[in-house]
Formats: sequence, C-alpha cells, structure tokens
Amino acid sequence: MNTIEKQTLLLLLNLYEYDAAFHFASEIAQIPDELMTVLEMLRERRELHTGPAFQLGLVMNQDREDEQLANYLLDLETKLKKAQIIDFVRAVSPLIYRLFMRLVTAKIPNIMDYIHDTKDDRYDTWLRDELMGSDLKILRHFKPERNVTSNSLANLILQLDYPEDTKKQVVSLRKLERSVRNPLSHLIKPFDEKELRRTTNFSSEKFMNTLIDLSRKTGVQYDSEFYFDKVNAQIIQKYGLK
Repeated sequence: MNTIEKQTLLLLLNLYEYDAAFHFASEIAQIPDELMTVLEMLRERRELHTGPAFQLGLVMNQDREDEQLANYLLDLETKLKKAQIIDFVRAVSPLIYRLFMRLVTAKIPNIMDYIHDTKDDRYDTWLRDELMGSDLKILRHFKPERNVTSNSLANLILQLDYPEDTKKQVVSLRKLERSVRNPLSHLIKPFDEKELRRTTNFSSEKFMNTLIDLSRKTGVQYDSEFYFDKVNAQIIQKYGLK
C-alpha cells in the first residue's frame, strides 16, 4: 500500500466505516488476504452478523446468543461514538426487551409456557389461563397487559428476587424507553445529546452504561476496551498504517 492508500484506510477504520474500508481495500493491488478477511468480519459485525467473528475466534462470548447481544451493544456504542443519537435511541428497544426476558427466564425458566409465540413480527401474547393456573403464586397474581412487552416484563421483574440496584436499572430503562418512544414516533427535527437530556434527564453515556451493566448481569461478556478500537489497533500495527 502506498501512503495515500494507508491514510485513507486508516481514516475509514477510525470512523468505523468498515463497509467502505472493505470495498476500498479490495481495489488495492496485492492487499493481503488476511486483512481482507478481518475487514469483512468487521463489516459483517456492523450488519449484526457474528458468524465470521466466530470463524476467526474474534468474539467476546463463546455462546452465540450472548455474542449476538454483545454485538448489539457494540453497534449501539458505535452509534454513540459517531454521534448518531437518534439512531441509538431508536435501536434500544429490541435490546431492552431481550435483556428483560433474560432476567425473567433466569428466575422462571419455563416462562415461555405462559406466552403465545406468534412466530412473526406481531407481539407475542400472555396466556392468561395458564398464568392463573400456574403453580407459582407470583404468576397467578400477575395481571399483565395482553401483549408481551418490555413494560409487562419489567412489572414481572419487579416482583422477582433481584437486588434493588438491578430493579432500579430495569425501571430506569423502562422509563427511558417510554420517554423517547413517543417523541421519536413523529419527530421531524434533529435529536441530539441535548435533546436526549431534555427528554429523559439521562445522558447517552449513562444510558449506554446501564445497558452494558444489565447485560453483564444476565451473563453477557462485553469488553471494557471498545472492541472495534482494539481490532483497529491490531490492524494498524500489523500493516503499518501509521
């Protein structure tokens, strides 16, 4: 690689623009196959695909479901580093739902016996008769809304045997999701860090840290050192991009 090619590739790596980096590198003569393989893995991670990372052994978790959640955290943190606040906020709901479901499942392993899985993009629903007939008192007394949502899962978690700090995090995330969901549904103006603070009284950093901490409590391993920065540093050193 000549100097301009190295500088361009370095810039794209630092911007976490791995799709552009992959396509740019593919046009460079005699680019090492190993570098292309790593760039493709990084590009796939930005698309929420973890398969190539497992093939290369560049994962944070050996369990694929755990790694998928870690990768979702990675994508959210990347959005924050790129100051894409509105994209970050719009993307948190699926992760919050998954984390709440993991917390419930950890205490009630057969919780899916009480849920009708629609197997499509519609909401799953609670099976009220099964709840009322449960051997568990907590489920017999549980009166959720019809749909299985992060809100109903949060209400159930608050009745389970979890430390108060975990419950406070659940409540905080539920409030954050509620407070930004309605404004964003019809928002046609910029949504930045200042607007996030005004709407939620939370900074994006605190929002992200709460998601990471709660994820770790459910068993997800998430590196303290930002994964993309770590892999970027390895690429930069190995291929002399500086």
